[in-house]
Amino acid sequence: MLTTYSRRRTVMTEKERELERAKGDWSKHDNKKYVGKLDRQYVSMSEGYEVEYFIDHYLDTRGKAVSNKNRDIVTAALESYPGKAPYPRGALTAFLDSKWGLSAVR
Repeated sequence: MLTTYSRRRTVMTEKERELERAKGDWSKHDNKKYVGKLDRQYVSMSEGYEVEYFIDHYLDTRGKAVSNKNRDIVTAALESYPGKAPYPRGALTAFLDSKWGLSAVR
């Protein structure tokens, strides 16, 4: 006999739906479960998930919308980063902050 249950219906706002679409499907990305010491200190530009996570975290901590448009802007800025690999998270964040005069939202 099948058990019946009722699903709680969740109503999302338009902004929440947009954010879900912008996040995309990361299920196919590389090793997102590894959170070792190196991942906390450096961003590997060859690992797409790390770059996406860094950009989303940067936008979120700066009070900016996590959207594809903003991701594209940050990605373009990162392409002009003058440093060489390995890319320290702090240096990338400082570079982006100095480019736009931003700082972390408290």
